[in-house]
Parts: sequence; C-alpha cells; structure tokens
Amino acid sequence: MNLKVNHISKAFQTNQVLNDVSIEVDKGEILSLTGESGCGKSTLLRIISGLETPDQGSIVLNGKDITDLSPEKRKFGFVFQNLSLFPHLSVKENIFYAITQKERTPKRLEELLSMTGLTGLDARFPHELSGGQQQRVALARALAIKPQLLILDEPFSSLDELLKTKIREEIFDLLRSLHITTILVSHQASDAFLIADKLVVMRHGEIQQTGTPSDVYKNPISPYVSDFFGASVILNGEKSSEDLVKTSFGNLKIDNDRIDTFQLFVRPENIQIGSKNDYNLSGKVLKKEFKGPHDVLKIGNTNNDESISLETERCSIQVNDFIYLKVPEEKIQIFK
Repeated sequence: MNLKVNHISKAFQTNQVLNDVSIEVDKGEILSLTGESGCGKSTLLRIISGLETPDQGSIVLNGKDITDLSPEKRKFGFVFQNLSLFPHLSVKENIFYAITQKERTPKRLEELLSMTGLTGLDARFPHELSGGQQQRVALARALAIKPQLLILDEPFSSLDELLKTKIREEIFDLLRSLHITTILVSHQASDAFLIADKLVVMRHGEIQQTGTPSDVYKNPISPYVSDFFGASVILNGEKSSEDLVKTSFGNLKIDNDRIDTFQLFVRPENIQIGSKNDYNLSGKVLKKEFKGPHDVLKIGNTNNDESISLETERCSIQVNDFIYLKVPEEKIQIFK
C-alpha cells in the first residue's frame, strides 16, 4: 500500500487552512502528523479520508487517484477524537457496524475482542465501559473492516494522563504487531516519539519538516520545530570572524560562512556545566527550581538581557553563582 498526498491546498472562505501540502505513507509505515492546534492537520486528515474535498491537489492510493472517491469506498479505518460510539448499540454491534452481515461471524468477533483486550465485554454498552475500554471498542471497529489505512485523530485526548500512557502503549504495540499502515494526528510530541516511523510537522497550513523522530528532534530546521519537540536553548549569534561566533554568553568556534547575524540552537542535554579551564560560555544563575530528581537553572548573561534554562541533576549550585558551560561545537546548529 502506498498513499501519496500531492500538493493539497484548502481554504474556508478567506481562511487558507492548507497550502501546497505533500506527504507519502508506505505500507506498514506509521506516520505522525503533528503541530499546534489550528495548524491544519485535522483538515488534511479529513481530505485524506474523503470527508473534505481539496481546492487543489490530489490523493493517490496505489497509483490510483481517489480524490473524488467517497469515504466508504476508500476502506480506511478511523478512530476519531470523540470516538463516535453509538450509545444505543452494544460493544458487538458497534464493532460490527461497518462490515457486512456475511463478515459478522463469531470467529471474527472473538479475534477483534481478543486483540483489543475486550474479551467478555461484547454485550455491554458504551456507558458501561471505562474510557480505556471505549477507546478499544473504537479501535476494534476500525480494524473490523481490515483497513488499507488506519487513521487516528487525537485518539487519546479525552483520557487522563495515567490512563492515556497505559492505553497508548497497548494500542501502539498492537499496531506494530499487526503491521498496519497508520496516520496518527496528535499535538503531543510524546505520541509521535513513541510510535512514529516518520514525523510531519505542520504550522499555519504548511509542512515545516519531515523526518524520523530522532532526526527531527536532533536536527530541527527552525526555532518552532525545536521548541515543539522539547526544551531547547536558542542564542542570538553574530559573526565575529571566519570561524568565531559571538554570543552574549561568550564566543563559540563555528565554521560559518552564512549571514552575519543568526540564531544558534542546541539541546540542553548537550550542554555541560564545566570548569573555568574548560568552557566556552558562562553566565550567572538567576533562578533555581526544584523539579524532583532534577534542578532547572535559569542562567543570565553579563547584561541580564538574555537568559537560558538548563535542566541539571541535583546540584549544589545556588542563585547568584557564576558558572561555566561547555557546549560541544558539533552539537550546535544555525538558524537563519
């Protein structure tokens, strides 16, 4: 199975929701479509599923243009944010809702109940189930049609944090074992990191970056992407010489032939607290916060007009201490 989304654009009146978006999903691949609320990811999902029609572009499945194909003919399975279970139908009836009478066999029901952890609950109604069990019913219903593509739209947003972690891991383990081609829409980076083979980061209706979770985390192409996927340290830099960059925390040796002013990016875990004899940045501790097994230090520059936050192991460093920081130059990226 191969799905290609080609140059999709969509506007609602004067609001341009998607602008020239292209993605590709291969057989067995799990793709996570992520970005802040309102970035266009749910609209893109509705276009892929056939619930919306694009203004421009095409959806191609296995080499065939399905842009105008109705949702029921695409054979895609869906788990929506609100789950959309029928309250007057039992678990069995909800699961069997989208398949033919011929397919509704006891063996098929038992397979679906077993793989989703619902054995013995087929006669219950949605209001008699926990939130996690309702989640599994929605998944079983999506799997019942043996979908070419499974689409999950913010499937864990209604669950509390503890239950979400447990259910998320169970569902993702199941999808991995079944090798089901999946598109997951989520604004949670943790969802993407846990399961995705490929990440697509969206902002303002456009794709910002595509890559593996590891690559996007380690090598973001913009401050937006870097902040979206975890804590980051971004410093204003100014070219001082051919291989020297000046920051308000000190000078860094970086081979830079780009513009004269830019931003430097580094993940906090790549910054080490060093000694006076082994450092390239320095600053004053303005604030120290207790975070359980870690401390978070807010460090200001000499003029107190720029600061960075750094998570460390529990340490004896105190507010107003002057500290030295070692930043490996190979871990630094430049943003224009």
